[in-house]
Amino acid sequence: MRLRNNKVAKRLGTKALAGVLAIGLIISTPAAALADGGAETAGTQSTASQTPAAQAEKLQAKSVDGKDTLTDVSDAVKEMIQRGEVKLDESTGYLIDTTTGQKTNPVTGERVDQIPAIPATPVEPAAPAEPEQPAEPAEPATPAEPAEPATPATPAEPAEPEAPVTPATPAEPTTPAEAEQPAEPAAPAEPEQPADTVTSAKSNQALVAKQQIVKLPQIVEDFRFWTVARKYAFAKSEINIREAIPENIDGSNTQDAKTDLENAKTDAKKLQKKKKKITKKQTKTIKNKIFKKAKSKAVRDLQKTMEERKNLKQKGLDAALANQQLEEKVRTVGTLSQDGLLYILKEEENGWLYVESGNVRGFVKTSEVYTGDAAQEILDVYQTKAQKKAEKAGMEYTGIEGTAKTAEATVDAKENQAYTYLRATVNPTVAEKDYALVNDQIGTGILNIKEENNLDARTVGTLKQGQLCYILADKDADWVYIESGDVRGFVEKKYLDNSDETKQQITTTGEEQYKTAEETVKPEENAALYYTLASVKEGTPSGEIRESILQFASQFIGNPYVWGGTSLTDGADCSGFVQQIYKQYGYDLPRVAEDQSQCGTKIPVEDAQPGDLIFYAKAGHVYHVVMYAGDGKTIEAASTKLGIIESKVNTKNAVWATRIINDNYTLAGGGISNVNATNEMYGQNLGNFQITYYCACEICCNKADGITATGTPVVEGQTIAVDPRVIPYGTKVIIGGHIFTAEDCGGAIQGNHIDIYVNNHAEATALGVTNADVFLVK
Repeated sequence: MRLRNNKVAKRLGTKALAGVLAIGLIISTPAAALADGGAETAGTQSTASQTPAAQAEKLQAKSVDGKDTLTDVSDAVKEMIQRGEVKLDESTGYLIDTTTGQKTNPVTGERVDQIPAIPATPVEPAAPAEPEQPAEPAEPATPAEPAEPATPATPAEPAEPEAPVTPATPAEPTTPAEAEQPAEPAAPAEPEQPADTVTSAKSNQALVAKQQIVKLPQIVEDFRFWTVARKYAFAKSEINIREAIPENIDGSNTQDAKTDLENAKTDAKKLQKKKKKITKKQTKTIKNKIFKKAKSKAVRDLQKTMEERKNLKQKGLDAALANQQLEEKVRTVGTLSQDGLLYILKEEENGWLYVESGNVRGFVKTSEVYTGDAAQEILDVYQTKAQKKAEKAGMEYTGIEGTAKTAEATVDAKENQAYTYLRATVNPTVAEKDYALVNDQIGTGILNIKEENNLDARTVGTLKQGQLCYILADKDADWVYIESGDVRGFVEKKYLDNSDETKQQITTTGEEQYKTAEETVKPEENAALYYTLASVKEGTPSGEIRESILQFASQFIGNPYVWGGTSLTDGADCSGFVQQIYKQYGYDLPRVAEDQSQCGTKIPVEDAQPGDLIFYAKAGHVYHVVMYAGDGKTIEAASTKLGIIESKVNTKNAVWATRIINDNYTLAGGGISNVNATNEMYGQNLGNFQITYYCACEICCNKADGITATGTPVVEGQTIAVDPRVIPYGTKVIIGGHIFTAEDCGGAIQGNHIDIYVNNHAEATALGVTNADVFLVK
């Protein structure tokens, strides 16, 4: 079976350009300078409420004629600002050259070495002639204090000339004698462009040289599923589950939540009264008894009429669903009856849902199912029925599956292109390790791992005598389904040693000491890969999170660029845009691009993956940030003229990328007791918390609350549920030496209480309730 890496569901367009740019607002205070293409210059960001048009039209800066009056910036100088050649120093109000630090005329763009008049010394009438000679090239190294040579009024302290060498702040006006130290003229320029910073330099090459760029290891796709919390939905009527999202068809709910809730209550009442349906086998038995007892023609005719009516009704329903399939031009992979159960795995654009029901996975319209409070009405009825059923049978209640109907497949899972669209599932995905070794019957030969359970099937991997595998399914059959390394398929059981003695031997020796299968067919081409969704390893959802971030960001394409803005709908600048996108996924980024460039792990631009951030610089100064979308493309808030757009990487100005998203799920998924925090990582002690455990089953997640409160998949060894008033979402904490991330919440999670996610209910129950100190990760 080919892996479906290319997305089945097509993105359905983008939003139209939103917002009208206001004009005419005069900026009364120095505004932040525009950078390349209207993008921000990091470190000079203005968060004032002026409109973008006003800022573009009325940018002001101090004059360089010694009067320090606010002067409108000319169009020519604005273009210099956009090119990153000049920026506004908000601390002084002057425009300065980003390379030399010289003050710049806001009208002509001319760089000046000194300001003609120094307001700090107006009482020196004898020296006004000195400022009138700004063009003196003889003393270019002392731009900050040109008028001071006329004040050698302090020669009484000649013994002090050695002391001024140490002061790092020559701006102190009380010691004018220090101006006579020509050896230290470069010091005043340091605050504007300090030589030891990592966010600015004289050139892009020098800027990059200051960074610690890390070459990350390649992330290998693992092709495994992971378990997520259950988000319930129920079919309003009989529905199709599609293989893909039809083009140009809106699946949004046309009814409001109140109407849906009322309809769901009506359906719930009918469900409460509905008697148990007779199975096909029971129906056949009853029919046989009827025909044996009543052989009269009248009875036979009556039965025939009833059967014909039933068939006609069924054909009518089938016809309606078939017509829907033809109209949408998308194949149906399963059908679900009215009030049938499905789980929402992902909310797509334009009112579509990616769902799972039984062994069917695909897409349905939001308008076709009850969700939220309406779904809860149906869920309550099924839970009551299932609990009574379990109690009557003397069994433990395990959920509503079996009481509520699930989808019937019309296409085999191996042929369903939507099956692996998202490798999340509500079912357990981590199997208990059932060790086996290849026995000596194979001799010096090779044990072939087959794609199907027969000798004629294709070989997907090989094992040799003494090598290790894990039995995942069909343990009592002649052919068993196994996993060894990244190879999954079928082998003949007679060639495996699965005895207790062998298992003990592996445990004692350590499984890592045994070799595993050699792959002969790539996983994405192996039709046996998902014979069962379980594996001995936890799946890594990071690739899916990256795709989710891109899809989330894409819906804002066409919205306006607003200088200083942080609204995804009303307008944002480049750094405000990526900040708000990442915030939705639990990552807190600084406000401006220059600061963001120092977050995460710096990597070469060519190593960027979708969802990583790429930074642009000119003349050694970071001025813009974009989100990488793969294939050389970006999603970015570009400029007031272009707004939020899809573009291409500016390879000329791109200096480095940063990796914010955590791809190392093996660390977090290694088990909740795995100690992975070093002593240096322990931060503030948040206090002693009550610790309980939960899983994704219906008992632990009774209500349809979603995957997690932050929309991310739950992962054992990573996800904890918290009271966000105590521990904010996205916070990393250490509990018992293990690092967890606050990604979820619940009604019972209040105050100093934390729930830790585990993969199965038995483990959650066995772990019980404990108390532990909780520390922030530094």
